[in-house]
Amino acid sequence: MTSPTPSGDPVQAQYEQWVYPEPIRDLSDPQVRRVRDAGDPDVLGHAYWPDRPPRRGLHILIAGCGSNAAARYAFHHPEATVIGVDLSEASLAHERRLKEQHRLDNLTLHKGRIEDIERLGLSFDLVDSTGVLHHLPEPERGIQALAKVLRPDGAMFVMLYGAYGRTGVYMLQRLFRMLGVGQSPADVAFVKQVLGALKMDHPARAYIESAKDIHFDAGIVDTFLHPQDRAYTVAGCIDLLDRAGLVLQGWLDNCYYYPEWQMARDHPLFERLSRLPDPQLWQAMELFHGRISVHSFFACHRTRDPASYRIDFARPDFMAMAPMRRMGLVCFTGTDGTVALERAPFPKITLRDSHAAIFRQVDDRKTVGECFRASGVHAESEEIAASFCRGMFRDLWRLGCVDLLFPSALAR
Repeated sequence: MTSPTPSGDPVQAQYEQWVYPEPIRDLSDPQVRRVRDAGDPDVLGHAYWPDRPPRRGLHILIAGCGSNAAARYAFHHPEATVIGVDLSEASLAHERRLKEQHRLDNLTLHKGRIEDIERLGLSFDLVDSTGVLHHLPEPERGIQALAKVLRPDGAMFVMLYGAYGRTGVYMLQRLFRMLGVGQSPADVAFVKQVLGALKMDHPARAYIESAKDIHFDAGIVDTFLHPQDRAYTVAGCIDLLDRAGLVLQGWLDNCYYYPEWQMARDHPLFERLSRLPDPQLWQAMELFHGRISVHSFFACHRTRDPASYRIDFARPDFMAMAPMRRMGLVCFTGTDGTVALERAPFPKITLRDSHAAIFRQVDDRKTVGECFRASGVHAESEEIAASFCRGMFRDLWRLGCVDLLFPSALAR
């Protein structure tokens, strides 16, 4: 696939000069192997398709693959067919080195724009577009093009900049434009000097302290000197999907968009938030949090049956569903029987008594009912047991600690 790039395209010029993200040298390095792309099926497959067993042999599109992502997908999923598309020849050159180094015969790379992705004549089970759409001149065209190559039961993972959490970044972008700062090495050195002079209470400080990609020069350029980016609110993300005939399936990290990890249940705000339907609740939590700098979510076609992916805690066969621990979840069992759950960078949550006893039985095989029965927790009736488990696992799901598989997905 090749497609014409507008003459003098500043975005392409940036990524030709400043290869981004930081190139990986060896995918087999133990520290590198532990890192997965957020949209990887090993991370979110249970959430994409909770109604079926894990899917193998997927056709995966990495739309805007940069220097690493397509090769990393192909490395971790040798049974999958992976297609990487990017407009930067410099980025694709590094992907090709990784392909050759690791003999990734399942990886094919194309230079081009994602707006022209239909030219490939292919369709995909999974489309990953991380940090790309918000750099397009017309993001709507980009996501509409991706929707056309997404299979009817496919899933699309998207990461977009968050409007409120990047307020300080956009203040600095405006400052650097006012000063005529370009993208030369000297300009990058100047930006570093300015960042070092920021007051401790500058709105960009929190972003800088949490950012993972501004320790190298290309990350500095991508964040503060990019010629074209925009940011989205929750409502803006939903609207963008709607314009492409897509619906939001879920968030990568529910804990940002639900109150359970952000306030006590007896807080007056918690009760008011609980009255809101999900789309309004997500918007309210974005305003309350105030520092969400990226929105990472997954979506599917509007025509896909919601019953195949919506987690309904009121469904009559809830006890026959299976809780699956989220990748990256760390569990600590205390000598007093407590269980502490942690997903970096979020604080630990401690489960006690009945909650801890039931969670200790979660092994990615047992159903909710089996976990309850094996825990030794007593309930006066099956109805009371089911009500207790619905509440417990709803909280864990909202905290981003578990996914839930439908009975149809369990191989017995």
